[in-house]
Amino acid sequence: MDQVKTGKFLKELRKAKGITQQELADKLGVSGRSVSRWETGNTMPDISLLVDIAEYYDVDVREIIEGERISEPGEVQSEMMDEDVRDVATKMADYASSEKSKLLKFVRLIGIIGSIFLTIGIILQCTGYELNPARFGAVIVSFIALIALVIVTLYVNGLLEKIIKKKGFALAVKISLIGLLVIAIKYIIIVCITLGVIFLELIGIEHVNKSGLESYDKQAILEKYESDLNSGLETFPDNTDKILDGEYAFHLKYGILDSDAYIIMKAHYSHEDYLQEEKRLSEIKCTIVNSRINQLSKKEEIIDTVNSCIKYDNSMYKYPAYIASDGYDDVYEYALMDAENDTIIYVFLSYPEYLNLSKYKDYTKPRKKDYKENDSFNDFTIYYHTFDNGATYNYYEED
Repeated sequence: MDQVKTGKFLKELRKAKGITQQELADKLGVSGRSVSRWETGNTMPDISLLVDIAEYYDVDVREIIEGERISEPGEVQSEMMDEDVRDVATKMADYASSEKSKLLKFVRLIGIIGSIFLTIGIILQCTGYELNPARFGAVIVSFIALIALVIVTLYVNGLLEKIIKKKGFALAVKISLIGLLVIAIKYIIIVCITLGVIFLELIGIEHVNKSGLESYDKQAILEKYESDLNSGLETFPDNTDKILDGEYAFHLKYGILDSDAYIIMKAHYSHEDYLQEEKRLSEIKCTIVNSRINQLSKKEEIIDTVNSCIKYDNSMYKYPAYIASDGYDDVYEYALMDAENDTIIYVFLSYPEYLNLSKYKDYTKPRKKDYKENDSFNDFTIYYHTFDNGATYNYYEED
């Protein structure tokens, strides 16, 4: 069967009748686009329409299939198409129509169910939506899939063509497309900003790398980075005057959202100075004040006060430790006590799960998975406290 040949034949028959494609489509109950596709050879008429087309053009069904006349024009159709051929063609058309109807019912049902479930899926994805490129992409792809499925469902149910013929359809489509474009641009901008922030976080805005005891300057670190480190570095000594020898390393990647950092200092003391430093560490505490401004006097009123003391632990690390922070806002600060060697290892870690600490494994928790992001604002620290009224305050240093 040559579809192009059949298409040209159908076009010749229509022109001989002197009618347009749309006029023929109206007579057969199909769309003008369907007639156009027949005549260009892109598709063939449904078998259920062949008898109607043959009768309308006064030709044999076999002539339509062959794409040319078998007998001369003007011959009586009854002479060309005997009753057996007509009967077979009619039954085939009825059978095809019946099977097509069953299939379309199934497709309609699947289309409607699929549209409902896809809509629910999109709603669930958008519920409690958090900005995330992967999730945003999933929502967009799901939305496009929903539109495609709805169009197919409307087409199968014969509603699409009716909707398209409505006068306001083109305007509605334009308005919808403009609305979608505005929404898409909004989210594209958000995604671009997010990707930019992620990129800056990965590369860091500022990098600091210092080593050697001579480069240790606690005051300078606090003045510049205290708010980002969420620590007063209370466990660390103010200077290195009493340290006989040791090691020091300060690494910081300063980002927009947070700062990944570690400060590690290994300090060897004389036995007397070691004992004095141990006493200092054991007595560290921070006074945290819950206050409010009096609306009449415009002065600060203290509601409650808490003294937050350092914690001693001899099981968490390789050495006994005085702990100032243990995971609060992903910050860990502690002093490890190597009494045998009169040595103290001072450690500060911010977001340790993102740091390469392999060379300091003796000074950190045994497994990296022990550092995990969770509801870390409930973890231990001496620097912050949440009062009964829900207010969280940071510390005031003790004199």
